[in-house]
Parts: sequence; structure tokens; C-alpha cells
Amino acid sequence: MTAAVDIEMGRRPQWRVILSNKKVLVGLILLVLFLMFIPGHFFLQEVVWQNPGVYDPQFGYDQTVQNPSGPSGTHWLGTDSRGRDVVSILTAAARPTMTVAITAGAAIGVLSLLLGAAAAYRRGWVDGVVSHVGDAMVLLPPLLAVLVLGVGRPDESFGSIEVGVTFGVLYALGPATAAVRAAALTVMVKPFIDAARVAGGGGFWLVTRHVLPHLVPQAAVQMMIGVTGAVVAEAFLSYDAAVGETIGFGQMVYDGITWSELFGGIAPRPWWVMISGAGAIALVAAAFYLLGIGLREAFDPKTHRSII
Repeated sequence: MTAAVDIEMGRRPQWRVILSNKKVLVGLILLVLFLMFIPGHFFLQEVVWQNPGVYDPQFGYDQTVQNPSGPSGTHWLGTDSRGRDVVSILTAAARPTMTVAITAGAAIGVLSLLLGAAAAYRRGWVDGVVSHVGDAMVLLPPLLAVLVLGVGRPDESFGSIEVGVTFGVLYALGPATAAVRAAALTVMVKPFIDAARVAGGGGFWLVTRHVLPHLVPQAAVQMMIGVTGAVVAEAFLSYDAAVGETIGFGQMVYDGITWSELFGGIAPRPWWVMISGAGAIALVAAAFYLLGIGLREAFDPKTHRSII
């Protein structure tokens, strides 16, 4: 059978199937954009901006303009009510947000794979414990748990890594493991599992060589969807902790709302600060959500079944 026919039958390399999904492409573009904010912040500080004190994301203050000031050639997205440059805050806030996303994704992926595979393979009391823990975690939304644990605590004791790990573990124990476990149960009844057992394959061989590889796509989808919630949780926590010297997209929204009320009629309402922060939260969350939905479509054979 020719390569052209193979492609028509849907036997394309998996990476081509994934990248052909428009949702995945848009999600990747948005994600790369925000990842570029991290080195972009240092580039702006060291090369573009000649006065680091004015453009410091925490303590910067421009005395030459009336703060808050709107977008201009000097401050591309304006300054906030404390006189800080909004672009500097926006690019600096990308680092903690991406840290939360990476740590949450890692926790979700590892735990859901291990627990889902163990529950499906061992069955019995192992499956019972995993299932009951998952049911209990549904009653404890990760977003609420992170907010309860993080409110009023300094960044040193509950920073980006702690937020990501906490959200990731709670989400993994609930929806993520349930989805991966369901996929693992489907794999365990496949004929090649029985063939591997007849050939003398042990438990470790079966799980690592035959079960886990089939669960990676499902775990990847759960990672992306779970990370969306982690990003939103970090934004809410940053909003609540905005009274300090924290940097985050949520803090930008807090600044825009709070100082608009305080300075109403006295100084310009810093709408540009709130829109920048809220827009960043929406776009980062959308990036991971689109990746999750796109991966689910790409890994579903029904969505790219060929017509012969």
C-alpha cells in the first residue's frame, strides 16, 4: 500500500495529526507568546529601558508623568496608580504564572498516570481506594482549596510552586485520575494485554510497556485542562494578596478596580491596567484550554477518520 493511501487512511504520524488541529496551533501560539514574556522582561530591562529604576515592576516610579498615566511612547501600556510601568509588571508576572502552570501540569500528569494505571491493573481494594478518593476530591474543588490555603500567607511560604503543586495534586486525585482510570480499564481488556500475559510478561512489564503508553494522550488532555484551572487559581490568589508587593495578573486587575474607585473624579481611571491583567489571565487560560481540547480531538480517531 502506498504512502499516499496510508495518509488517506489516517495513518499519519501523530505529531502531524496534532499540529493539523487549529485549536492546538492557536493554543501553542498563545503559549509561546507568554513564554517569550519571561526572557523579554530581562531584555527590556537590560537593553531597551535605560532607567531600570523607573521600570522596576515592584518599586518603579516615573516622576515625569502624572500617575496613573495612560499608554504613551514612554510607557506602552501606561503606568498604574503606584507609578509602575504596566508592561514591566505584565512581563514580570508571566514567570510566576508559567511556574504555576508547569508544576501543576507535572503533578497532574504523573499522579493521574500512576494512580489510573495502578487502579486498572490491580483492581480490588486498590481500585476501590483510588475511586473513593476521587469521589471525595470532587467535593473539594482545587480552586477553593488553593484560595483557603493561600489567603493571608506570604509568598515565601505559599509561592508559585506551592500553588501549582497543591492545585495539581488535588485535581489529579479527582477528575484527572478518574479519566485516566477509565481509559486504563479499556486498555486492560484489549487482546494484546492477554497476549502479553500468555507470553510471560509480568506486571511491571505490562504496565510500563503496554498500559502507560496508551494512557499518555488522556493524561496530556487532563494536564492541559487542569492547568487552565491552576492559572485561574493563581490569578485569584494574586488578586487577594494584592495589598502587598506581589506581582501577578490578578494584582493588576485589583489595582485597576480598587484605584478606580479611590481616584474616581480625582485622577484618570486606570482602565488600561485592569484590561491588561484581565486580558492576560484570559489568554493564558485560553491557551491551555485550547491545547487540551485540541489534543482531545487529535487523539480521538473519530475526528480524523479518513474516507476511502
